[in-house]
Amino acid sequence: MTVVLEPTPSHTALPPGFKAAGLHCGLKKNQQFDLGLLLADQPVEGAAIYTQNQLVGAHIHVCRDHLSRSNGLVRAILVNARNANCATGQQGIDDARTCCRQLAERLRCPVEQVLMASTGPIGAPLPTERIVSHLDALLAKVSVDGAMDFARAIMTTDTYPKALHAKNDGVAATGFAKGSGMIHPNMATMLGFLLTDGRVGDAAGTQSVLQRLAGRSFHRVTIDGDTSPNDTLFLLASGKVRAEMAIIEATLTGLGQQLARRIAADGEGATRLVTVQVRGARSEEEATHVGRVIATSPLVKTAVAGLDPNWGRILSAAGRAGVAFPAEQARVWVGPADVYSGGKPHPENEPQAHQHMVKETEVILGVDLAVGKAQADVWTCDFTKDYVQINADYRT
Repeated sequence: MTVVLEPTPSHTALPPGFKAAGLHCGLKKNQQFDLGLLLADQPVEGAAIYTQNQLVGAHIHVCRDHLSRSNGLVRAILVNARNANCATGQQGIDDARTCCRQLAERLRCPVEQVLMASTGPIGAPLPTERIVSHLDALLAKVSVDGAMDFARAIMTTDTYPKALHAKNDGVAATGFAKGSGMIHPNMATMLGFLLTDGRVGDAAGTQSVLQRLAGRSFHRVTIDGDTSPNDTLFLLASGKVRAEMAIIEATLTGLGQQLARRIAADGEGATRLVTVQVRGARSEEEATHVGRVIATSPLVKTAVAGLDPNWGRILSAAGRAGVAFPAEQARVWVGPADVYSGGKPHPENEPQAHQHMVKETEVILGVDLAVGKAQADVWTCDFTKDYVQINADYRT
């Protein structure tokens, strides 16, 4: 599989049958793009998974209803930034429906085939008229070359657009994500969009593929332990290419993993991408859980910010994850350096571990639980003073 890895590509291809666009409609300052559109040439199979937060954004109510009524068929997804349309009551839901209806009328398709997603500060009414008044201009811009405009339009505190394209044995897929803070499993931990020309089956099949790939990608990234009430991950599949299901799913999973890594690398205030490697677990689920606990630990994350290979914090976090393992038989590493094994620390290796943290923008932290053969990687970032400042100033 070939995946484009540049963090800020000047161009990202779309799978055949899809178009995209983005523009400024007045929600952000300085003419930054804040309204995006993904458009299928004809209705395609679609699915979504949502936040587990008890507070949910208005668009989630609308997407659930529309996907149910359309039996999973989707023609378009409209996305606005700088306003979450969350905790806005029935009016917020009505506003999201209005935006979908206005777009559907222009596309001459059933309203239930139009989905919407919103991201930004919580609690402000959706500026519906401003969005609706820019739909014609948005449709005029939509094209096969519009992927990066869409990627820019969905950004909030992201420092760069996150868009990737992959090809694998004739299957094409493109993924988008936005997220830099308020990121944590359980679900998609951000807004994410996956498009493919592969055939993944009916609505139920599409939903199953999405759940599985999310479990090995977007559910394994954490920035700060907080989940947004607007988290949504979409999958659209045109079915133009018939290939083995394993190939299609592997392509989408790889794309999701690369996007998850970019979310972690672009964490608010981050200076290091951190990959937590858990090995020797009884099951992949246990390995993932231990990895999440380590990756969420403020003590581990601040140690990385201070370039301190503090293996005790890593092992201690693993030990409180609720997964039984013999700590005296465990092994801990930082980059290439073994810093704890055989029931004792190896201070002579800490200089090598420190140099890894100094020189590499991706820091590797690992633990072997010594109870099985299962493994998982989880992605996070360091926890710096800038994270505090960014979130202290978020609404000002």
